Amino acid sequence: MNPAFSTTEGTSDAPKLASLPIISIEPFLKPHAHGRLSAAAALHAACAEYGFFYLDISAFADPSEPEELTRLAREFFALPQAEKDKISIAKEDNARGYQGLKENVTNGKADNHEAIDLYRPVEVPDKSKPLWGENQWPAIPGFREKYERWIGKMKELGMIIMEAMATGLGLTPEEWTDLRSKIDDSFWVMRIIGSYP
Repeated sequence: MNPAFSTTEGTSDAPKLASLPIISIEPFLKPHAHGRLSAAAALHAACAEYGFFYLDISAFADPSEPEELTRLAREFFALPQAEKDKISIAKEDNARGYQGLKENVTNGKADNHEAIDLYRPVEVPDKSKPLWGENQWPAIPGFREKYERWIGKMKELGMIIMEAMATGLGLTPEEWTDLRSKIDDSFWVMRIIGSYP
């Protein structure tokens, strides 16, 4: 029996998932690479059967990159409150920037974390309009540059995953090219979270 599946004695014979599928994105990092169709099929099956999966991006991103981002985030969240408040969302469009502990509300409950929210830049910023201001960055050396590089990388990864999904759905290369032209510069959001137990 596949170790990812199990059945429970006395219940339905339908297999129950013991762990989510792990799918490597490596075949989609080079055009016409071996394994693209099987990776696309695995991705499609995971989405159709479970709705979730783990994505192995080890061939795409070095683990030291998110580790460095974590270090920078911890450095920011360890600053005195007055320093963090210098990039408060209240100084921009009430969306971009820092939110203190319990300032963000989800489903009517204050979140037990603080955060920096970043959004795709707009051409003509106007902080009087919702989500139309400018991103605010901590004055920590390397913070902005490293996060912007990571955001670019994640946008690229998003398109790689979309191509794999399009292949899994059976789209032709021409249909994928047409779809890509409509979503290539889509809106994005990134939240850097400092959480507390």
